Amino acid sequence: MDRTLWALAGPIKRYIVVSVVLGLLITGAYIAQGALLAFALNAVLRTHEELQFLYIVAGLAAVLVARGALLWFSEVAAQWTAERTKETLREQLLAKLIELGPAYANSQESGKLQETVIGGVEAIETYYSRYMPSVFVAIFGCLGVLATLTVIDPTSALVLAPFVIGVPAFTRLWRAWRGARSSRLFTVRSEFGSYLLDSLQGLTTLKAFTATVARRMNLVKKAIALRLEAMRTLSVSLMRGGITGLLSMGGVAVLLSWNAWRVAEGTIEPIVLFMALFLAREAFRPLDRLEKEFHAANSGVSAGPPIAELLAAERQVRETAAPALPPAAYGVAFEEVSFAYDAGDRNALANVSFAIEEHQKVALVGPSGAGKSTIISLVLRLFDPQQGAIRIGGADIKDLSLADLRAMIAVVSQDTFLFHGTIADYLRIANLDASDEELRAAASAAHIDHFISGLPDGYETQVGERGARFSGGQRQRLAIARALLKDAPILVLDEATSSVDPASDLAIQTALERLFERRTTIVIAHRLETIRNADRILVFDWGEMVESGLHDELLARGGLYSKLTATQAVAA
Repeated sequence: MDRTLWALAGPIKRYIVVSVVLGLLITGAYIAQGALLAFALNAVLRTHEELQFLYIVAGLAAVLVARGALLWFSEVAAQWTAERTKETLREQLLAKLIELGPAYANSQESGKLQETVIGGVEAIETYYSRYMPSVFVAIFGCLGVLATLTVIDPTSALVLAPFVIGVPAFTRLWRAWRGARSSRLFTVRSEFGSYLLDSLQGLTTLKAFTATVARRMNLVKKAIALRLEAMRTLSVSLMRGGITGLLSMGGVAVLLSWNAWRVAEGTIEPIVLFMALFLAREAFRPLDRLEKEFHAANSGVSAGPPIAELLAAERQVRETAAPALPPAAYGVAFEEVSFAYDAGDRNALANVSFAIEEHQKVALVGPSGAGKSTIISLVLRLFDPQQGAIRIGGADIKDLSLADLRAMIAVVSQDTFLFHGTIADYLRIANLDASDEELRAAASAAHIDHFISGLPDGYETQVGERGARFSGGQRQRLAIARALLKDAPILVLDEATSSVDPASDLAIQTALERLFERRTTIVIAHRLETIRNADRILVFDWGEMVESGLHDELLARGGLYSKLTATQAVAA
């Protein structure tokens, strides 16, 4: 029994208890069956006990019917436990991932996270529904059979007991020897799954750079490593199964031989031999069941630590215990903010201070890695700064609930992610109650309504995985429409028109200008026409704000902004 998995079981334990109770009742039915068969065989040898034989057969039939019903209920209970396990653990894992947010997800390989949430839960599901009940049934069931045999003939129980104890003892020694090796199978499988997922997601890039052959060879190597690891695990499991099978059948053979000799010597009655014969087999039946589920133990024990680690992960951003009311104004201020993504790394922002007044349109510019996107992440509280404060309407955003904070902000990111579903579903992420007219109004403002209306299914068109059916510019305009539909007082455009052609960019800017007047707007963009008319331009370099002013003022200074403008390299 693995302590980590037992701790993870939580509310699933009550379903496991039901399976254990049913398993013990089934063991009891097998004990009754063995005893009745012994009595029946003894009655056959005594030819004058025909009526007793008929009663025994009737009792045996009742036991068989009851055992069949119990087996059916046991299977239903196992399936029920499996379903509750998947539902409970995946609900916890997904809730935890949402709680941890992108700060955690971006630091992990997506393939390994997927394997933990899907493959890991599948492995633990079998552990809880099959293996764990088998452990308890093996303990109490075997003790029950030995206790019954002790009442009938203590000597037989003493002969059989070392073999019954020897099977789980050998299994425990085996796990201590091979446990670390067996757990490696889950690790190798996770690595293969992660590499395969990356390969599928980057297939276009691999084709473009003619790197498919090299990637395929690496994938083959990882597949071979997985197969070899799986075969090693299987081979040692089969070897262990052979040895435990030898112990169980050897125990029955030794007891049968011993009691046959005792019957021949006249020291016991034949009924004792028959009882020992049938009950000895039942002593090993729970262990046989445990043996069949042993592979579930290896998979479950391997999957347990990654799941426990994920559930125990600490979130970087914590909700305040007593959130303040949302502010009435929506100016944004940074006060000596410093931030690094990891301890010991260079600061992504260093002592940054600036204030954006309500309804102002402020542009953030600078070379790649200057810290512009980090500012947006901090405003959204995807991370918290190590130093300084960020305020909206004068309120420290740490004093606001995350839901209230993020409800005030609409974002269009450079990397637009479209969820699989219809266009209407995607847009309504921003406003679940939005009407069809509101969808069209937002799409019109983003200059995408005409395109959507021309599609065969209009707003019910499936966007495909990650928006694969649309061009980069179309995906970007859909993202802008979604942000407009949210109608939040703070609008963030993080390279919002980076994938849009100049003509569409100009049309979108014209539509957005009407909205900038009543929103606090933060713009990150590299096109000059996007930021020329900003109320203020903040220039960043290596995490520091090096310039601030209007377009013409910054050009006249001849500083970094002037150089970036001259080379058309105002980049995200």
